[in-house]
Amino acid sequence: MWGTELYNLITSFSPVKIALVCHHNADPDAVGSAYAMKFLIKCLFPNVESKIIVPMGISIPSKRLLEKLNFHDLHEKLEDYVNMVILIDTCSLVQLGSLGDLIKQSSTPLVVIDHHEPLDELSQRSNLMIVDADSSSTAEVVYTIFRELTINMSSKVAFALLTGLIYDSKRFMLASQRTFMAALHLISYGADYSEALEILSTDMDMSERIARLKGAQRAKILKVKNWLVAVSHVSSFEASVARALMDLGADVAFVAGSSGREVRVSSRSSSHFYNSTGIHLGRDVMEKVGKFIGGGGGGHATAAGANGKGEVNEVLNLCIKLISEKLS
Repeated sequence: MWGTELYNLITSFSPVKIALVCHHNADPDAVGSAYAMKFLIKCLFPNVESKIIVPMGISIPSKRLLEKLNFHDLHEKLEDYVNMVILIDTCSLVQLGSLGDLIKQSSTPLVVIDHHEPLDELSQRSNLMIVDADSSSTAEVVYTIFRELTINMSSKVAFALLTGLIYDSKRFMLASQRTFMAALHLISYGADYSEALEILSTDMDMSERIARLKGAQRAKILKVKNWLVAVSHVSSFEASVARALMDLGADVAFVAGSSGREVRVSSRSSSHFYNSTGIHLGRDVMEKVGKFIGGGGGGHATAAGANGKGEVNEVLNLCIKLISEKLS
């Protein structure tokens, strides 16, 4: 059981301070899960201090979530005296920037709590992997840990997990029966469903809307077999643009962005595409793209991404090549 394994690991290492580390531009699933884990650690080990580390910032919905929780104790750096690290919603050390290199080179005990398929490098480095690729969100995984350890959560913790669950399940579009049961239990602990939706439903700001329109304007559309593949490039909001291309009718979308030599690519596909072809964007495409650009990549079957160094057009051409080969 995950909860027992985590409890035993923390007991065996007797850490004084634990770092709960989230990926870059941490979304509500990452931030909400970290907030809940901080509460859980305090319940289990009152003398252990835990801090939430966001080395590369948090997203706008995450800021709204933390304002609702009245929680502002976030940190950007990992102090030297931290003696255990728990990665939250992070399947690759590349997602942490320079902090990822620091964790890779250290011998500090490492735990991974996630719902993405982990990269081999991370699996080999970690002392404990709490990963369930069948869960809708990391919040659902954390909820399961609470249930296993029979820890009653506060209404704020329940709200943080419910918001993360709603966010990463795409408002239950990627939900299973377990997801709905988890949401029901979180609401029974006092989480307000309508307030969670309100946090996640605020209008996009002007820059994101412009990025979406530019992405649509620049999009190239290819027909591969009987599927429509759209590729585009923008300077930011790659994931949002990929979702927009899906809404416009693509079966698969790849959107790249860059800053100097740093390149990012986000990919999305429809559930119909995945169920019909079995192509897992994280495992079959983005992991390979990540290796090609000297970084890392991975994610879900229908939503994945990669970061590294390279040229946008080169990366997009590789995405097209990989998806075409799989379809052939």
